[in-house]
Amino acid sequence: MLFSSAEISVIRKIIVLSNAFPIEREADILQKEKGYFTLEFRNVRNKLSAELLLKEVKNSKEEFKKSFLRGIFLGCGILSAPPSYHIEMHLEKDIERKFVSKMLTKFYTKHSMKNDKIYITGRGNVERFLYLIGASSTFLILEEDAVEKALSNELNRKTNFEYANLKRQSDASTKQLRILNELKKNGKFDSLNEELKEVAFLRMKYPYASLSELSQFSGHLSKQAIYHRLRKIIKKYEE
Repeated sequence: MLFSSAEISVIRKIIVLSNAFPIEREADILQKEKGYFTLEFRNVRNKLSAELLLKEVKNSKEEFKKSFLRGIFLGCGILSAPPSYHIEMHLEKDIERKFVSKMLTKFYTKHSMKNDKIYITGRGNVERFLYLIGASSTFLILEEDAVEKALSNELNRKTNFEYANLKRQSDASTKQLRILNELKKNGKFDSLNEELKEVAFLRMKYPYASLSELSQFSGHLSKQAIYHRLRKIIKKYEE
């Protein structure tokens, strides 16, 4: 009789339950290979009957049924992290899949079956199942993980947004300074009227200040007024 799991706690649970059942055997062989733990019961004298076990579960109390589902999940279940809430349980035998499916239906847990797996999808269904098997704290951990990821994504979004704004501001300031220097070099700077010269001097004095900062430095010009005057200077240069 051979058992395999990536979790040593599952193997420990199998040993405890097999001793309580009990399963008579000659030796327990425990090994680890490629991240998986395997437990072999050598020369088992009274083999475990799946049909008998399912019959015992069917006639058991509700709490025992929940414990059975918890064991199924620990032994052959996978839980995916948000944003895709998803549980799948791999059950090779058709009789076992149908039995677990009926039990999930009994506990009002929506699910689907495909090939040799049972699927529970959707945040609400996953939460209901974890609460059913007594693992509600696991769902809270998933929620915390989802919040952390959401915060990280929001931080990245704001960082990218801030970078884009600074890049536009830097490119615009560089272009404005280049044009003003060209106008001075070509002797056309003096042809600007006083309003445009005021903004031109302001830009040259504070080369990479934002429009809002230029507005504050001017003491009387609005952000929009500075923007429009700089646009007029660029237009005159391009003409």
